[in-house]
Amino acid sequence: MLPYRYEHKVRVRYGETDQMGVCWHGNYLLYLEEARGEALRATGCGSYADLEAAGVITPIVAVNLRYHKSAVYDDVLTIRVYVDEPPRATIRFRYDVVNDADELILDGTTDLAFLSRETRQPCRPPLAMRQFFLQEAKP
Repeated sequence: MLPYRYEHKVRVRYGETDQMGVCWHGNYLLYLEEARGEALRATGCGSYADLEAAGVITPIVAVNLRYHKSAVYDDVLTIRVYVDEPPRATIRFRYDVVNDADELILDGTTDLAFLSRETRQPCRPPLAMRQFFLQEAKP
């Protein structure tokens, strides 16, 4: 049942920090992308490469992030990925990023559109994805 939930762990690497050892804010988008890709794989619907092979691309059309606390070098972060509603022309991923002490580091959302790879026009999500999330939404 929705919301779909997936957890992914990343470790803050030294090269991702500033002179104070604090994780640079832009790296969180990369962490979220990695977690989102793994969350899609875990549904059994395939990877981004599979979507593209099926003729569908998924550009990000909106990002909303709120930073609550700094992550520092060598922190292990848990990224909780949620999908609250079945995908239509877009899909919204919601995130909570916490450290090992379960302190909220960041929360936010990314919205991805489904576009035909050929025409760059909006299209429906692939059938397997629609079936997975609709099945999840049924009581």
